[in-house]
Amino acid sequence: MENGQDKASSLDLLDHCCQLVADTYGKPDSSEWTNSDFIRLCSILYKKTHVQISPNTLKRIFGKIKTDARYYPQKATRDALAQYVGFADWDQFTLAQSRQQIAPLPHRPEAEPIIRPMEVPIQQPTARKLPVRKLLMVAFALIVVGIAAWRGFLLWQNDKPEVTLFCKNPEGDNPHSAVFVVRNFRNVADLADEYTIEFGDGEKVRLNGKDSVYSNYYEVPGHYLAILKKAGVPLDTVPVFLHTNGWTATANMMYDTTRVYPIEAPGLFSQGYNSISAREIARAGVDTNRTFFVDFINTHLTGIDGDNFELLIDVKASPPRPGVRCSQVRVTVFGDSSNHMVDVMKPGCAHWSKLQFSELHKDGRSEGPNFLGADLTTGGTVSMKVVNRRATLLINGREVYKNTYKKPLRHIYGLDIMFAGIGTVRSVRLRDLKTGKQFAGNF
Repeated sequence: MENGQDKASSLDLLDHCCQLVADTYGKPDSSEWTNSDFIRLCSILYKKTHVQISPNTLKRIFGKIKTDARYYPQKATRDALAQYVGFADWDQFTLAQSRQQIAPLPHRPEAEPIIRPMEVPIQQPTARKLPVRKLLMVAFALIVVGIAAWRGFLLWQNDKPEVTLFCKNPEGDNPHSAVFVVRNFRNVADLADEYTIEFGDGEKVRLNGKDSVYSNYYEVPGHYLAILKKAGVPLDTVPVFLHTNGWTATANMMYDTTRVYPIEAPGLFSQGYNSISAREIARAGVDTNRTFFVDFINTHLTGIDGDNFELLIDVKASPPRPGVRCSQVRVTVFGDSSNHMVDVMKPGCAHWSKLQFSELHKDGRSEGPNFLGADLTTGGTVSMKVVNRRATLLINGREVYKNTYKKPLRHIYGLDIMFAGIGTVRSVRLRDLKTGKQFAGNF
């Protein structure tokens, strides 16, 4: 535990870092910041560091929300603040501050030797060599000036601000209408033709060159990444998070991308209520004689590390029924900047299976991951274990995949368990391997 002096020093460093953040943000007097400033800084920090810090947490750090004791954030938050002002992490920031406090040794001028000028005879250049040297020097100077002028011209032509994307309301309940603002453009007419926004839920819009504000209607809970692109190249990314109050059930139908069907299921996954019946699904408006899917989703700020956790779910896939042959089960772990996901199918349907651990992808259509083939219609388990980005996948207790990914997931925002047809979730166990924290949706 820190003593009083160490704690005071840590708080001084935090105050200094906060001032650097305010200077970098462009408004040095943080006491004058409004709520919109903290929301915007939250988005900027996520974009620069991929660490999600809520506006309220930023307010506590900057003293906008008063607490009994001076609020001191966790290491990941301090790392993000340090990264924003140009350091690798908090440790590098503190090291740099300590080095600045070491003053250089005083210089002793009396020890300097006195150098007396010496008379050197000046040799007159010959009449032949002088013009040649001058010509070479002039030619070299002209070349340097020409190169500098050309580079300056190119920089002047390309000196356009980087277009960015900002979400005014990145968090909300389900459903949620998110408002996006395109920024840092010279003329709104430039935002046409090649610019698009992909909202992360399968929807996208092509910018029309007349507006800089766009919205999207999200109707399924989850953590989405909206991406601004130019000619297919990503320029900026902002997160959108729809949280739930416990477990929810939402159905959708194959080839019908215009609608989803929320299912009223109070008390879901309690007192043996572990499945949604065909009658309940039909009551929501789904034609159960066609192919349909049901997503069981629980999303909230879990406080669980997405790169050090263990997940075990016990499920029973749908038996064969109209539109259901492969008895698909998909498990998704929502993260900060990516997801972990596994699609388990009957062995004969492995062509359609998929696997994702952050940036690592496997697709049955191109790579044939037959290891994802398993018949779970009579019940079985799917387990993920991640230790310092070393991911292991087990099906029915058997290890089927292991690899290390590079792009950290960081924070877990919840789970999505999807079935083709009528499936049953018998238990969910998710916990943080470092802190032992349990998922609020465990049962």
